Amino acid sequence: MRRLAYVFVFALLVTMLSAGKADAGFEWCSEDPTFVVNGNVIDINTTFLAKYASSVKGPVVVELLVPSNAIAAVLTLPGTVPVEGKITKSLPRWWGLLNMPVVARVTVNATGSFDTYTRAIGTGLWLTTTVNGKSNQTTSDKFYLLLP
Repeated sequence: MRRLAYVFVFALLVTMLSAGKADAGFEWCSEDPTFVVNGNVIDINTTFLAKYASSVKGPVVVELLVPSNAIAAVLTLPGTVPVEGKITKSLPRWWGLLNMPVVARVTVNATGSFDTYTRAIGTGLWLTTTVNGKSNQTTSDKFYLLLP
């Protein structure tokens, strides 16, 4: 019993003494509406420094371009700034078994100019990259769904 008490006190001391000031670095603002395309859940994640959140005017517009025969919908629109999600069936009809193309277009309307970063995350995605952009310009990210 005494050993258990010593272990407990030692663990408590190590925890208390090793705790230091948290240094998280930059704060980020992340706008990430969720879409569903032919059963695949897609999260379009757009990030920018949180200090620019107050300069965002109007909604962050996230438009998903899909083939005209795709079944697509906007699932959620969370965010610290207003977000607008759109589905546009403007790509040619897709009849393949793999690699259905999808394009995400993101526009962050703001009073100033700052860097943005957009990435598609989700089920059935491959060949995704982080696309660098600027506020007040439309950023496009093309990716492919494995199983359309």
